[in-house]
Amino acid sequence: MLPSSPPPEVARLPIGGVAISCIDMPGALDALFSIAAARSGGYFAFTCAHGIVDSQKDEALRGILNGSRRTLPDGMPLVWVGRMKGRSLSRVTAPDFFEAAMRDPRARDLRHYFYGASPQTVERIVARAQAMVGPQAIAGWHSPPMRAAGEPEDEAVIEQIRQLDPHLVWVGLGLPKQEYWMRNHAPRLPSALMLGVGAAFDWFAGEQPRAPRYLQAVGLEWAHRVAMEPKRLWPRYRTVVPAALRIFAKEVIRR
Repeated sequence: MLPSSPPPEVARLPIGGVAISCIDMPGALDALFSIAAARSGGYFAFTCAHGIVDSQKDEALRGILNGSRRTLPDGMPLVWVGRMKGRSLSRVTAPDFFEAAMRDPRARDLRHYFYGASPQTVERIVARAQAMVGPQAIAGWHSPPMRAAGEPEDEAVIEQIRQLDPHLVWVGLGLPKQEYWMRNHAPRLPSALMLGVGAAFDWFAGEQPRAPRYLQAVGLEWAHRVAMEPKRLWPRYRTVVPAALRIFAKEVIRR
């Protein structure tokens, strides 16, 4: 049964100017289902070192992350920095959260819409989601073009989502595209809660293996991802990792 009362507000810890929600997985799931049941809209963001680094030079992105209903720590370095600053943070990754939400019995009482990924990937996502929450809980899905969608094209999809009236819109476009997409369209979908889950779509569809748990625990899931997709990801992490270390060092010293 879905909760009937709004979730309590949670404290936020600023790291590199991004306000991270101090919440664990059960609390994040409770917030998801409470907000979805209340039909009060907004969006959840997940961020790791990549998001913190990009937000240093992109003030609009930083504002989007800080304007979320929850911004969840999708990376062990954020958890470690939080603990060094005396705050209890728990790692809540987008893939783990997506999987846990779909396995939760409360998800069967909601309507889900999936936006992002290739047509083949989103079809696998929908098939697996139907098996987990039931066909009646799937409101719809859309695979946008690889190019930037034109305004009339984008408008048609938003109108479709509005007509279908889902409780949840799962968005898998990658950072920062999905964050801008949620911010731009939240006013048109005021009763839907959007969640920017990025590469969680690929993992949920079974197209990429997750890093072993021991690598996740020591904060090296990013290295596993680079090993899997070096051409695409190495240029990003070659700059993200040293920049993040500088930001995190400043935060620890400032505590």
